[in-house]
Amino acid sequence: MYETILVEKQENVFSLTLNRPQALNAMDMVMREEIKEVLAQIVRDDEVRVVVLRANGRAFCAGGDIKTMGTSAPNAGRKRLRNVHILYKTLMTMDKPVIAAVNGYAAGSGLALACACDFRIAAKSSKFAASFINVGLVPDCGIFYNLPRLIGVAKAKEMTMLGQAFDAEKALEMGLVTNVVEDDQLDTAVNELASQLAARSPIALALNKSVMNRSFELSLDDALEYEAYAQDVCMMSQEHKELVAAFLDKKKK
Repeated sequence: MYETILVEKQENVFSLTLNRPQALNAMDMVMREEIKEVLAQIVRDDEVRVVVLRANGRAFCAGGDIKTMGTSAPNAGRKRLRNVHILYKTLMTMDKPVIAAVNGYAAGSGLALACACDFRIAAKSSKFAASFINVGLVPDCGIFYNLPRLIGVAKAKEMTMLGQAFDAEKALEMGLVTNVVEDDQLDTAVNELASQLAARSPIALALNKSVMNRSFELSLDDALEYEAYAQDVCMMSQEHKELVAAFLDKKKK
């Protein structure tokens, strides 16, 4: 159905697998457009509660496909990125949690792809690099926004200005990834997390993600107001009522 990705939906979990292993899943424009198309479908699918981003082959994503970059005319890079940004923004703002299952290299815009997800489970052999500087570029695809929030400004400068790769254990220490597991346990760990999230209230998860994403830009008063609004929505939901009833019933036994 797609040229560069594989898709699978099992109950409430949607898996999107990058499938250009011969190119270390480097993202060309075909892949980007196909991912955008699938993400747009996921956003509209109320049956999907959790999204998992995976990759076939030896790398999660080696970044943008340099063969497709070439020399840009004035403003061409800006127009190209504005189109690409839709992909990353959709991952960050969709009302469903997104898990990145990172194997091998996550470099450049591949690192940006992982950072745009809500959880990053990394195989022990994986490596992370903000390698833009190595080809004379600045970070893009949301790195300037996401990376400092995940690991702090000082470490973000180190990653982006030196372009060096960090192993999975260092990434965990910095707070870049959620967890590190043995390579042969990556799928199991990701599936377990996806199952846990799929069992949670989708309304509460969606509002949690939305408000948390805004937290750095909000004043205290605004944050408290968002919190009150979100809690009010949750309290009025049928899910909340059913979960409270189940809790009280369990306590009686």
